[in-house]
Amino acid sequence: MTKKEKFINTNELANKTSEIIRDLEKGTNYIVLRYSDPVGVLVSYEDYKKLQNLESEFVSECKKCLKEVKGKK
Repeated sequence: MTKKEKFINTNELANKTSEIIRDLEKGTNYIVLRYSDPVGVLVSYEDYKKLQNLESEFVSECKKCLKEVKGKK
């Protein structure tokens, strides 16, 4: 499934919450704008969990790399 991304302003967010939640379930991600400036993102829970796992893996890799660098001194 191809992920879609949409822009939405804060007024639309307030007025179309149910529609947005349905879209999130279908894989659409949103960039929330306030006065044309990005202020946040809305992603599905599935995508959120993937991002958390990526962060965890990245931190683990950084710690491993730092140990290696410290060990070479």
